[in-house]
Amino acid sequence: MVDDCGGNLQLRSTKKFALIGPWGSSEGQNWSFKAEGKIMKIIINHGECIDSIGFASQDDDGNVHHSPKFGGYGGDYTEVNIDIDVEELNCISGTIGWFDSKVVVTSLSFSTDVNKFGPFGSENGTHFSVPISKARFAGFYGRCSDYIDAIGVYLNPT
Repeated sequence: MVDDCGGNLQLRSTKKFALIGPWGSSEGQNWSFKAEGKIMKIIINHGECIDSIGFASQDDDGNVHHSPKFGGYGGDYTEVNIDIDVEELNCISGTIGWFDSKVVVTSLSFSTDVNKFGPFGSENGTHFSVPISKARFAGFYGRCSDYIDAIGVYLNPT
């Protein structure tokens, strides 16, 4: 897959954030992570699909905030470390497809202005991408069960 980070965005506004997405199914339980400062780590378990995801962010005082692990326990463990002193997350992309008789997030990729991470999982299904400018990734949300059933993003205008 060539990650062009283009595509159509579904935007909903909240008091502090714009919500984009989610992509995936309506199955599973809702989950949400709103970053305290910049997103510095994304923890992914993946195989044929995205089994689970977690996050860490660092606030302006240097404190690190960790999310719970969202999703199941299968797959290979990968940490995406973002050097927040020199780079910032500016694109997420992935695919939504069928796995284990249900629609789930089958792959994810992340880009900064310096690095590209992924794809993680199996790039089977319908592609989505969220490139940003004049905004900052402020968190993620979605639904999960044994897998990540859906994912969306919170954006904070800059």
